This record gives sequence, C-alpha cells and structure tokens, in this order.
Amino acid sequence: MRVLLTAMTSGKGALAENLDRHLDLLEEARRQRCDLAVFPEFSLTGSTDPRTHPERAVEVDDDAVASVVDATSSTRVAALFGLAERNGPDFHIAQVYAAGGTVLGVCRKRHLGEGEDAYVAGEMSGSFTFGSAQLGVIICAEAGVDRFWTQAALSGAELVLFCSAPGLYGRRTDEAGWASGHAWWEGSGLGDAIRHARAQHLWVAMSTQAGSTEDEDFPGIAALVSPTGDVVDRLPDWWSGTLVVDIPFVTAVSPAREAARVLVLDDHGRALLVRFSTESDRASWWAPPGGGLEPGEDHVAAARRELAEELDRADLPLGPWIGWRNHTFFWHASMAWVTQRERWAVCRTGAFEVAGAHVALLRSEGVTDVRWWSATELRAAAAVTVPRDLPALIERIAAGELPDAECDLGL
Repeated sequence: MRVLLTAMTSGKGALAENLDRHLDLLEEARRQRCDLAVFPEFSLTGSTDPRTHPERAVEVDDDAVASVVDATSSTRVAALFGLAERNGPDFHIAQVYAAGGTVLGVCRKRHLGEGEDAYVAGEMSGSFTFGSAQLGVIICAEAGVDRFWTQAALSGAELVLFCSAPGLYGRRTDEAGWASGHAWWEGSGLGDAIRHARAQHLWVAMSTQAGSTEDEDFPGIAALVSPTGDVVDRLPDWWSGTLVVDIPFVTAVSPAREAARVLVLDDHGRALLVRFSTESDRASWWAPPGGGLEPGEDHVAAARRELAEELDRADLPLGPWIGWRNHTFFWHASMAWVTQRERWAVCRTGAFEVAGAHVALLRSEGVTDVRWWSATELRAAAAVTVPRDLPALIERIAAGELPDAECDLGL
C-alpha cells in the first residue's frame, strides 16, 4: 500500500485555500501512484474554537467536504482529512474517510485535549477498511491514551493513521524556537507512535499540521513507524511537506472480479475512450471501453460484448492481448471494496463516431462521453486516465511496440 503523508499548514477559517491545497495534494498522490492520502487534524477548516468562531466549523455534507470526496473518485486516491465538524447543536473534531467519491466513515475525537472543551467527544472507535485491510485512526490527544491503541490492534488493524494539530505555546520567532517546538513533538507525538507501534505490533503513519497560522504555530512531522518501533522514513524538520511511503501488507479483496478492456486505436494513433463521471459530475476519468465478465463468459466474449454495449459496434476486430492490471477500489455501485483483475486487448480500426443518442443511453452506467484522444491531447488537457500512464501506453502502441500479454499496465 502506497500512502502520501502530509505535514500541512491549514489556515484558520481559510476554507477555500485549504480546499485548494487538499485537491492539489490528492493530484500529487495520484501522480505518485498512491492508494491513500492522509491529512492532519483540522486540515480542511483549520484549528478553531467554536466558542469564538462557530462559523468556521462545517457539516460533513458541506460543499467543500464534497469537493474533497469527489476528488477521491477522479484521482482514485482515498483520503483521510480533518475538520471542525458542526453536527446539529454539537461540534466535533473529526477525520473524514472517503474513497471512490463516497464518505465511508467519520472518526470523531474521543479524548479531547486542553482547550477543546467546547467540542463533544466521539464515542465510536476510529477504524475503517481499505480493501481487505483494517486501518485505525488516532487523533492527536488520543495518542496518549493506551486503550485507543489497544482497541485498534484488537480490531485487526495493521496500520494506524495518527493525525494531529498540536499547537505550540508561544509564537516561534526564530529557528531556535521552531527547533524547540519540533523537538517537543518528536518526544511526545512521535514518541507515542514509536511506543505503541512496538507494543501493539502496528505500522503507524503520522500526519501533523505544520507552520504558522493567525494565532498559533504547529510543529510538523510526517513519519512512518514500523511494528518494531523503528522510524522507517520521515520529513526532516518542522516545515510543511509530503512524504510517500510504501507499507508491506495486502489490500486485495478475494475473489477478484475478472474484467476485460479494449484499447481501440485509429490510423492516426488516437484512442477511443469512454468518460465516466460521478453522480454529481464533479469528478470524471477516461478509460478504454470494457467491464466485468458476466457468468459463463471468457475475456474474449466480455471484450466483444463491452465494445457493442459502449461503442455500439459488434464488428470491430479484436487484436492481441497487451497486458493486465490489478487494482483495489471502492465501487460506489455496490458500496463495497473490489479488487478487479483486467486483461487488455488492442483493436486497430478506422476512425468512427459513436452517436450521441447511444451515449445518452449509457448515462445510468456513469458514461457521459465517448471521444477520440491522442496522447498529446490527453496530456495537454491534464485528463485523468485509467491507467494513470495511458498516454504513454498509447504512444508506445502507436509506434508499433506492443506490450507482452503478461505486461503489468499499472494503476
């Protein structure tokens, strides 16, 4: 599992600016081929006291939250992000977990820290799944309470995501002041992560707010701690930044869903791609036509059926197999995690158009457009593609280099 850990400066009440940063970091996670992006406590709203600034808290169905959630669909990167949550008359410190354009859980801080008495403590344990893997969530002051770590281990968690925004008392005005605050969090926060990782035999991934806000400073630290208590990797100082880490455990769901896709190329090396969109149309991505095998089908039969269904063509020549890809994702249609194993074939044909009336019939399946793309056009449009390196694959085949049938085409 590849994870992007963030040490992020989140302006207090700066919702629009914080949202833009979340979307940028999810794009970075997509480019880095990450499965999950982890943001600090209060990452979206900034740390706030609801007694003085209740307007800075947002509901889980707020448009800004929805924008981050939708981005988990277009980037194919799950996200755990923080906010000051308004929930009816109550306020919570929450981490929202989303994947595939869907909110899969809200973890509300169960142990409140100093100065957080205007918030209401959560009651549910902080845990969720990514594919077949169980993940735990610890929010800042919870790190000092042993039972929360024990609960995570007993739930079957292999990885705990430790999200925090520990304010430093006194403003940091020089490097010595920042170094002092950073050293405190190394001993306190990172120290807790090391101790509990070793005691519970857990991977622990840290994400901490960093830098100065309007009235408070934060010490940073993004780090990965192994089940032996070793710091595998970390950011070096208190500045904001990102850290990409690979964690060796299995997320695949069994049995895998078998599928077939066909990369249709014309005489000019352009690919005929299908645009899939979320229900809100806020997020979309382009992929070759294809889908899962139906009962009794083999990959060839499924490929031909999908060409007929999505392109309205039953006469296209099916060429050789050019590779495969495995990916685990949250499928909104079934509200479940799925591991899909795809075989890909190539199809060479003259250019043709798919009637708009036919495309309209596919709207219920999330299809909103079908069009020809060159690799150059895909890159210029910054189009989100499946797989992520689809433009390079199109160029490779257009140049006459067919990948082997056993080639891994990537995420």
